[in-house]
Amino acid sequence: MEYQHQVDLRGLCCAQPIIKLTAELKRIPSGEVVLALADKSSMRQDMPAYCRQTNNVLLHHDSENGLLRFWIRKA
Repeated sequence: MEYQHQVDLRGLCCAQPIIKLTAELKRIPSGEVVLALADKSSMRQDMPAYCRQTNNVLLHHDSENGLLRFWIRKA
């Protein structure tokens, strides 16, 4: 899936992944896609909730060998 930006959230815990993702989304134009990489299983629930609350669009997500990938379009 195509994306314009990538943010690495691996190794971060608690609120740090969301803070880092929010900072990345603030600096890019609306409509662009960010690929977020994470390794915490809690992000499977956190990322869809975050996107709903911020009106960003979770386009797709998958996982491979413990790596979670989320494609998010900025609202």
